[in-house]
Formats: sequence, structure tokens, C-alpha cells
Amino acid sequence: MLKKITLFALLSAAFTVHAGLETMSPQELTDAVGQGGADLSWTLSLNHLYATDMTKNAISVLDGNGNATEVYYSLDPNACGANKQFCRLAIAPNNHVDALGNKRWLVFKGIQGTLQIDQFSIDAVTVGNNSNTAQTAMQITFYDNKPLKIRNLGFNTLAIETGTGSGANEGYANTSTYSTYTAKTIQADGTINDVETNVPTFDRNTEKGFMGLNMHGNLHMSGNLKIFSYNCSGGVNIRC
Repeated sequence: MLKKITLFALLSAAFTVHAGLETMSPQELTDAVGQGGADLSWTLSLNHLYATDMTKNAISVLDGNGNATEVYYSLDPNACGANKQFCRLAIAPNNHVDALGNKRWLVFKGIQGTLQIDQFSIDAVTVGNNSNTAQTAMQITFYDNKPLKIRNLGFNTLAIETGTGSGANEGYANTSTYSTYTAKTIQADGTINDVETNVPTFDRNTEKGFMGLNMHGNLHMSGNLKIFSYNCSGGVNIRC
């Protein structure tokens, strides 16, 4: 008897729930409006320990005061390969070539960086279009106390390289580094000799190039960004 009562109660509940559903026409679905949003976080890391070690779930370890005691936004020594060729961006503007027909490359060497924002929000908001008609827009909100963290973002050096072929012989694959340079010395008798001299420690064994860039800091943003079509009429049958 108890089993029959339980079965009857379950069927009644199922029937009650089903009876509460109503079908909607495509037009009714189009006219339906609602409200909602999402709080998101975002991290981009390239060639750093955080990017190459999947066991890391944060870009740094913080103490009780919020100070970093261990960081994972330093360059992974294994990320760039033995010849440091895997951390590069090479561009051949207009396929420019030298007098011998070899392609010239603009090569950014030692690219790395981590960007992280702990929180930003995406939701919907109502704005007025060009006809002063209410229209829905997507709103992205940034918070001053949740800055964009910029950690060791940049490249070690920039160089113009020329190769003699394709693949391993192409300019973007050149692996020359600073080690020694030829210095001119004047002897007591007035003769000039060439002497091979070690490059100073700061540049020794680094990739050849003429400039580098590295950024580290916080970018604070407060406010919101609304995205919508200003010329949209806002009609229910018009996709904006």
C-alpha cells in the first residue's frame, strides 16, 4: 500500500511540473527580455614558468600581507630551446630582400610576458540609440582595486636578420650571440693591431640586436565600456 501511495505522489508531482510549462512562439522568444551578467578573470602568460608548468595555479605565491614570496612570471629556461629560437616573432615586411635576393626579417627575440586581471564584469545595459529609442548594449566593467597586472612583458632584443635560404638557413633562425669583438690597439712603434676582446659581462652570450623592452607594473582601470550599434533602430526583427 505504501509503495502505491509513493508512486502516486511522484506521478502527481511530475504532472504538476509538466503542467507549468508553456510553449512560446518564435516571436515571443524574440520579444523576451532578461537580466544577468558574469564576473570573469583572465590570464595570458607566454614562455614564463606559469605558462609551461601546468601545476601552477597562480602567477605568484602571496604571504598574509599580499606580498609575493615566490613568482612564476620569470622566463622558463627551457622554453626557448637550446639556441633560443622558440621565443621569437619574425616579420618580413613586404617580403623585402637584399641585393642578393635574400629575404630580410625583423626579428623580436626572447619574447615573454604575463598579463592578468583578477576580475571584470560583463552584463547588459539599456542605452539610447540615434533615434532616442531604448536599446540593449553589452557592458564591460573594470574595477580600480582589480588592476591589470603586467609582469615581465616584452622582448630581449630586436634585430634585422638576413638568411641564405629557407628553414634553418633563413634569417629568423640566426643564433649569433655576443661573445668577443675586435679591438684596435696601437703599439709603441705606431703599428695598429687587431685584438680579440671579450664582450662585457652585461651583453656576453646574449642574442645580437639593437634594442629591448620590458614592462612590469599595474594598470588601474575604473569604469565601463558599452558596446552597441548606434544606428540600430532597435526593432524586434532587426539584428544589431
